[in-house]
Amino acid sequence: MHYLAEIDSISNSGNSIFHRLKAVSKMFFALFVLMAIVVSDNIIMIGGVMIVLMGILIFSKIPLKTVCVLALYPAFFSLIFAAIMMQQSVQAGVLVIFKAVGAALNMILLITTTSYIDIFKVLSIFLPDLLVDIFLFTYRSLFIFIDQIGNLIKSMRLRGGYRSFNIFANLKNVAGALGVMVIHSIDMSNRMYQIFSLRGYDGGIINNYKCKKFCLLDYLYITLSIIILTGVIVF
Repeated sequence: MHYLAEIDSISNSGNSIFHRLKAVSKMFFALFVLMAIVVSDNIIMIGGVMIVLMGILIFSKIPLKTVCVLALYPAFFSLIFAAIMMQQSVQAGVLVIFKAVGAALNMILLITTTSYIDIFKVLSIFLPDLLVDIFLFTYRSLFIFIDQIGNLIKSMRLRGGYRSFNIFANLKNVAGALGVMVIHSIDMSNRMYQIFSLRGYDGGIINNYKCKKFCLLDYLYITLSIIILTGVIVF
């Protein structure tokens, strides 16, 4: 959860060239690179794409520690599928891991260089306003719940609610804590609904996206993604 807040901070406070690109160009880049990773069955090609992505992340001054930790999650969960594929060949197993990590790096690059507001603005072109608002409320609520969960865990520890060698007592206390969180979430959603109703909310918090004129770097960024996709398909 700590990394979610860090990603949000990096995407809004970053000042690299890639942070200043238009959100549309970055989303097109992510889409084409993801397609390249999905369709490729060549470990070397996917490895090359991962090197390109890591280079852009480094140039964007994204903390490598954060990148590596976030990339470890898909690598870990892909190990099960990799183990199954390794029954056919070792190369097939490694390919599964490379695809998982490559896709993760691609999405890390997008969310660490583009604020969530800009992403939702682009999504508002294709999705209904209500659905975009649901995404926005969900994302906003995550940070509130993170803070509440942190306070709840501290309260449990201070009051002796966590015992190292008493699993059943811990499960009982955790179940009670989850129940409290559910009640708080329902209460918070009701308050949020009342607040927005009083302010005349009728859908569409984010204004429709107004496409700004692309600069040369935007075109070059999209071109790079097209070159990557074409190279993977051709070679």
